[in-house]
Amino acid sequence: MIEQQLIKRSLVINVEDGINADGSTRTKSRTYSEIKEDSAVENLYAAGNALAGLMASNLVSIMLSDRSELVEA
Repeated sequence: MIEQQLIKRSLVINVEDGINADGSTRTKSRTYSEIKEDSAVENLYAAGNALAGLMASNLVSIMLSDRSELVEA
């Protein structure tokens, strides 16, 4: 049997960073590491919105990035 072990969790906030030559929106990401493994996604979303509210640019998306290792149990 194979198990998944969470190694690292990060909250990524993507904000607008201008316009590309083709007219599409350019984005910039801000990554916050050391996120607790047992954090509720509702709380992470609220934190992401609060952090985005402190930024000068408009919020595009909030992402949760998990990095895991697959190991034999």
